[in-house]
Amino acid sequence: MTEDQAQKTETDDLLQRLDGARLALVEALESTDHDSFARAVSDDESIKTVNERTVNDVNFYFGRLAARALNLPQPPDLVPADLGSLREGVMAFQVAHRSFSTLLHDLQSSDLEKKAEDPELGSYTLRQVLELATAQFNQRAQEVRRLAIA
Repeated sequence: MTEDQAQKTETDDLLQRLDGARLALVEALESTDHDSFARAVSDDESIKTVNERTVNDVNFYFGRLAARALNLPQPPDLVPADLGSLREGVMAFQVAHRSFSTLLHDLQSSDLEKKAEDPELGSYTLRQVLELATAQFNQRAQEVRRLAIA
């Protein structure tokens, strides 16, 4: 295996893990009861707030950093999530992730080491941004499952 092939495999693996984490979160959301969506469990924490935080993080944190690293414009007209239902929450997450994925559609192995410099968010490589997004989606899926049974 050449070095280019190894790097491509690593990039593909990273993107597959990100997509797997996205699917895990979508499945966790879709498996919850509609009545439990806005029900606060503790400290005003609910599936709704977890879903809204995730949508906002994808749009305003991960998307912003990826756009900066790749020197691309961030999608315009983004507003903080204010979700009215579980169905809307799943759709909002899917749309936010689709916009994020669009930034990554032509990702090359060399892009993973590009830095995203942001005065508010700090400095990260694109690889770190993708790893953070993957970890967050997995963690939020666990939160949703925990809140659904509480």
